[in-house]
Amino acid sequence: MATSYEIALAQMTPINGDISGNLAKMETIAKECKQKFPGVRLLLFPELCTTGYVLSETLKNVAQAWDSLIFQRMSRLAQKLQLYIAYGYVEKDDRINLYNSLILIDPSGQCIGNYRKIHLTPLEKAWFTPGSKPVLADTEFGRIGLMICWDLAFPELARYLAVHGAGLLLVPCAWESPFHQPFQKFAMARAIDNTVYVAACNQTGQSFPFHFFGLSSIYGPDGNEIASANMDDQETIIRATIDENWRQELKKNFFTMMNERRTDVFQGVEWTSTTHRLKPRGF
Repeated sequence: MATSYEIALAQMTPINGDISGNLAKMETIAKECKQKFPGVRLLLFPELCTTGYVLSETLKNVAQAWDSLIFQRMSRLAQKLQLYIAYGYVEKDDRINLYNSLILIDPSGQCIGNYRKIHLTPLEKAWFTPGSKPVLADTEFGRIGLMICWDLAFPELARYLAVHGAGLLLVPCAWESPFHQPFQKFAMARAIDNTVYVAACNQTGQSFPFHFFGLSSIYGPDGNEIASANMDDQETIIRATIDENWRQELKKNFFTMMNERRTDVFQGVEWTSTTHRLKPRGF
């Protein structure tokens, strides 16, 4: 298993409803990434980057089964460039349900993880069906956990993925202004909470009524930012090295929380309110 490898995040502005145009742009970005950074092994694109972030009837027109046209083109790209590629898309099942999904393809072109967003925003709930299953993908670098955007705000999913062996969490986003500070703090918290790397790749630009601020970032297992993009509406690629040896060292020195969890106390606890008031002696 490789203990050190490079990943890259492609901060981009997709065109709403234009799958063909967005796929062409993603192919150009992936080739540019490979040319500039030949050591990169995994490339992450933002949430719904293949369709644009829209909450309207357009979703029904751009939705695809996981193995349809979008997957086929990205699969060929992954094989050609020998990259792991992860991207967001609108998935439809064999009934009428739509999902906000993330797929991870390996360099042989195979799908090794398809995740349906569990924590939808209030506006998304009118259009998407929430997912119900955490997804982990096994790679030659180790186990990777899949999340999407607002999932960052919920500690349980990241903890589940970390407990089940993930050393890196991939989080494509369409996170809007003016909430860039919570975006950073949630990502930082999920990293240091679980002593894992967190890669949060955001859209940039306007999709009425939303403005996506960019600021795609990679956080180390100590919670510190190790790479970050701009907030000036520019598309860009950032990269960082994922060092599993360093992560394991941190887990042995100070960041020992994952090995010291008191599951004996908290497993099966019912979250009811209980107050114990101490009385002074003699009463």
